[in-house]
Amino acid sequence: MRHRPFAMGKQGSKLALTFLWAAIAWVYLFPYTWMILTGIRQPVDTLSMRFLFVPTLDGFRAIFRDIGFQNYLLNSAIVSVFSTLVVIAVASPAAYALTQLRMRGQVFLASILVARMVPGIAILIPVYLAASSAGLLDTRATLILIYTAFNLPFAIWLLRGFFAEVPAEVREAAIIDGCTEFQVFWRMMLPLLSGGLVATGVFVFIAAWNEFLFALALTQSHAATAPLSIIGFRNEYGVQWGAIGAAALMISTPVVVFAVVMQRYLVRGLTMGSVKG
Repeated sequence: MRHRPFAMGKQGSKLALTFLWAAIAWVYLFPYTWMILTGIRQPVDTLSMRFLFVPTLDGFRAIFRDIGFQNYLLNSAIVSVFSTLVVIAVASPAAYALTQLRMRGQVFLASILVARMVPGIAILIPVYLAASSAGLLDTRATLILIYTAFNLPFAIWLLRGFFAEVPAEVREAAIIDGCTEFQVFWRMMLPLLSGGLVATGVFVFIAAWNEFLFALALTQSHAATAPLSIIGFRNEYGVQWGAIGAAALMISTPVVVFAVVMQRYLVRGLTMGSVKG
């Protein structure tokens, strides 16, 4: 009986913690839930905020009949995948050189972090003028280049932390065994840090997939990406809420699925401290 108040207090703490996590989950999941509801409701139900309604698939029919929306999804996939591959290909050897080779890169690291902090809107006009002068407006290559430039500093900074977790003795032993620097990087470091590479790739892919500002300014129709398709469902006849909800669901679903599929590698990459053990 003496331990009962302690037990009740412990149960009360668990209950309070459960309610807290439930509230946090509700806050994060409510926008996604509302997006799904918008995609399967009639516009009048969305505007009146009714929770009791007759489901409809008119919004999904509208976007699947829209060839432009399908092209936007294809553009997003191509631009995001290629920019992610380029970023990983450039950032991984740069991060390796900054950590394992003990290069004097502190000033370089500081500069790339400062470059990442510059808001995109600050350089939008110069980038637009440069792309216009080079005849590169409304092209996928331009978006790939822009997304690579913006995500590269973050990728180098993140991968540098992963490479720093690998003991220097690993590289030194490989060099003594006759491996070249490239062989150490390619055959030892990259397989060892596969989780960190995947984690970085996931963040870069999501950033490229969701980018809106530069896609809006630098494209028109040929290279427009999926986030821009939302604008097309607002016309002189009003806002097509069902199509907007369905399009938003179709745009966000690939990112969610990609993150879930890569979850095992993502967790492994974000817990690279176990390498030292």
